Amino acid sequence: MVLMEDHRILARIIKDYPDALSDRKKLQALFADFFPEDRLKRNILLMVFDDGAVEKMRELTRLDRMELHRFVRSIGQGYGVADEKAETAVLTWARALGVSLDTGDRTAAEEEGSGLLEEPFAPVNGDGAYEYEDTPRGVKLLRYIDFDDEVVTVPNRIGGKRVVEVGNHAFKGCVGIGKIIVSEGIEILGNGVFLNCRELREVVLPGTLKRIGTSDPTGCPKILGTMTKLEGTFEYTGLESITVPDSVKYIGEYAFSGCAKLREAVLPAELKEIREYAFCWCKNLREVTFPQALESIRTEAFEGCESLETVILPEGVERIEQGAFAGCRNMRSIYLPDSVSEIDGGRGSGFLRTFGQPEDRHQDFTILCNAGSYAMSYARKQQIKCAKAQF
Repeated sequence: MVLMEDHRILARIIKDYPDALSDRKKLQALFADFFPEDRLKRNILLMVFDDGAVEKMRELTRLDRMELHRFVRSIGQGYGVADEKAETAVLTWARALGVSLDTGDRTAAEEEGSGLLEEPFAPVNGDGAYEYEDTPRGVKLLRYIDFDDEVVTVPNRIGGKRVVEVGNHAFKGCVGIGKIIVSEGIEILGNGVFLNCRELREVVLPGTLKRIGTSDPTGCPKILGTMTKLEGTFEYTGLESITVPDSVKYIGEYAFSGCAKLREAVLPAELKEIREYAFCWCKNLREVTFPQALESIRTEAFEGCESLETVILPEGVERIEQGAFAGCRNMRSIYLPDSVSEIDGGRGSGFLRTFGQPEDRHQDFTILCNAGSYAMSYARKQQIKCAKAQF
């Protein structure tokens, strides 16, 4: 049997199922059929699609090195994919779409270094206040070594070079800082960046930000044997509200865990999952703006959010894992759309139900749903009151 090259498989999908490029769920299902043995490959190809690169390439006949570099960098920073894998996926899409690669005489990295790629934001310098290191993508801040001023601005330039990342624990324990302004140009905030900054009440995030937290366990303590706890970027801070810019595609585990003063959270429109423990024990959290692109709410994401009273999940949510809303003892109702097809899954203990134990729920707790839906059958099985949604 002759194995077909990836770009030819992709070209076949585009030819035989042209509507898949406007229907992400159908495209995802086709990838599962055509790449059944390689989950990583189909996930990265889907990331290129989600990042908007496919839509842009459909308007091109030639792809130059500078544009390729921009696509690769966006996917790498946004999803934590290695550059070589991101580039392979972008080129696979390009070949499938019939877009040729214009190699030119200079690489995109050389053009960026020569100043042809201008930064559309004002430089904010921070020499002397940070330990840092150079990386292939730019400067990574390692540690804040200045005093805890009431307001601290995280710079986007150090030593004349662009800052792209604030590393794990960079501000950990800076208990005197009241407000953080993260400068435009910064793309990644690592794990535990502001951990235990108890007086941090306000943070301003840039429109260039793509990741809050990472899957890198460096410096994070191991607990429960083989399980690694990734410390949340804003864990145990004094934040009162947070608006995450729409540029963010990934918010990591424990990101806002234990923020006892947090009352309101606005999540980015294209966020597809709320990770494990993201808002657990935010006891004063009253209002959450859920993104329209949301597909899954992971294990114990909102556990212990005692002030939540009403939750309306958007159409498209498919999966709600164990303990996602356990301990929300004042929640009176939650709307579960018809798209929900799995409740109680995930990496939990098996004993913590999605909405907690009966004795820990509000006496009037009701699942709002439509007749014949999975949510309705779940409510019946768990003996939870359900009612027809009136909107």
